[in-house]
Amino acid sequence: MGMPGYEVDPEGIRRSGIGIGTSAQQLKSDWQAFQAELAGFGEPWGNDDIGFLIGGCYQAIYEVAAECYMENLEAMEEDGTAVQAVAANHFAAEQHNVVEINRVRDVLG
Repeated sequence: MGMPGYEVDPEGIRRSGIGIGTSAQQLKSDWQAFQAELAGFGEPWGNDDIGFLIGGCYQAIYEVAAECYMENLEAMEEDGTAVQAVAANHFAAEQHNVVEINRVRDVLG
């Protein structure tokens, strides 16, 4: 039994999944541009003892942040693919339901 006012739009879901994937790709591109910009600054903290400590801290923090960001982007891409699969499943279920309802109608005459 269906819920009143509840409707699934497989095409809208599919477009949303594509949008999620596109957003992930754009964020990945932006991240690469940001990394290139950061690399252009070199090591501005200097070569003295304090600069060495600052550089070490920066590198450790940067590596953790970069890994986290990339993992989230990969998850976002996977989510986009999963949303598209949900849309395909809903569409297939709707098509199957139409066939079955038509079959029952044909049997009942």
